[in-house]
Amino acid sequence: MAIGLVTWIAVGTLLVLCVRGYLLVPRAEGHQVAGDLWEYATAERRLVRLRLGGTWPLAMGDPIYRIDGLENVEQVGEIRQVEWRHERGEKAATAPIATALLYPHAPSLDEESYLTYYETPQSLTWVIETMLPPENRTLIAREILATYESCHAEVLEALKPVVVSGFKDALAVVEEDLSASLLRNRPELERLANQYQDRVVEQELVPLLREEIWPIVQRRAEPLADEIGREMFERASAWRFGWRILYDKSFLPQKELTQQEWKRFIREEAVPVLSSHGDDIVAVQRDILKDLSESEKVRSTLQQNLTEVIDDPEFRAIVWGIFQEAVIENPRLHDRLAEHWKTPETQRAVQLAADCVEPCVRRIGDLLFGTREEGIAPEFAQVLRNQILNKDCRWLVLNAGRESGADRTDVHEVLLPVRAGGHPKVNPFAVRLQGLK
Repeated sequence: MAIGLVTWIAVGTLLVLCVRGYLLVPRAEGHQVAGDLWEYATAERRLVRLRLGGTWPLAMGDPIYRIDGLENVEQVGEIRQVEWRHERGEKAATAPIATALLYPHAPSLDEESYLTYYETPQSLTWVIETMLPPENRTLIAREILATYESCHAEVLEALKPVVVSGFKDALAVVEEDLSASLLRNRPELERLANQYQDRVVEQELVPLLREEIWPIVQRRAEPLADEIGREMFERASAWRFGWRILYDKSFLPQKELTQQEWKRFIREEAVPVLSSHGDDIVAVQRDILKDLSESEKVRSTLQQNLTEVIDDPEFRAIVWGIFQEAVIENPRLHDRLAEHWKTPETQRAVQLAADCVEPCVRRIGDLLFGTREEGIAPEFAQVLRNQILNKDCRWLVLNAGRESGADRTDVHEVLLPVRAGGHPKVNPFAVRLQGLK
């Protein structure tokens, strides 16, 4: 026993001397881990009280970081305990007080030191921004553009006849059922039209037509109408019309010579005159529309009345009911489209489009979710941890002030304030996952 005891004491002493000598050697690249472990094991930790400015959902284990840019993110502590202080005369706890443990390598604290509280937003916007950072958006846009340029012509050529024929089939069904739907809603439409006939047409549109629209039409069309009328008058024969009118008024048996002459005049004289002035008629119409569009009173009146009709809740309800009945909830339309998409031509076109797009979709999926070879993407891992495992929900950032004051380590003397943070510039969980990647 004596020999064994002496042997163990000698081995222990030798081991301690070797370890101390190993740790006291200046830190070279090979001694960094051992030195850090020794410093971590022997250094003193600090407990500080935190006074929260709000009822934030802190919990034991929430990390405390010190952040100095994107490249220097370091955890310097964690929440050890959360208490709820009761105000005098109140039964419910209103002010939480937490205790934080600061690691040995945490910076010194002074009067200006404080913590900033952050939490991960629980929203779809955050998920999209996390999964699609700017670099991912650029890569996805390039993938889509490259796929479009390489095979869009072939896909469009295959899908165009399918889409056009399907649209024609659907339009035929909608036209048939729309007439029936309008007929069923005709009483409501007529009642609404009568209301607008008195309030809009008679009081607004008729005065507008008489005071604004008709003077513009008259000013633009009158010169051309006079010219056309003069040419027609020159071609008309008073003698041919005159004796036929007298003959039709007489007691002779053959009648309607005047009507026959009028039809001949329209066919052989009037129509050629109008045809020769076709370009002039189009130009006059264009000038009339231009003047109407430039009239402030015409535009404002039409816009006001159109807006009144569109914003009418009763009108919108009737129109939506007709659209819903004829399109959205139309079983005949659904059956027709289902039959169309089951045809061999449609299946071949869809398969061709899928074959062209599938490589691009797979590359985008690898970018967003990761691969078997490289593992889960850091962005997707962050979303999974937060949304599924309920981790990485909140953290605090230590702002150590000037770091020149005396370090206060007594738990009863230090009361470190906590402030609310806005949108974080650096998410330490994302930086950690990127580092693991």
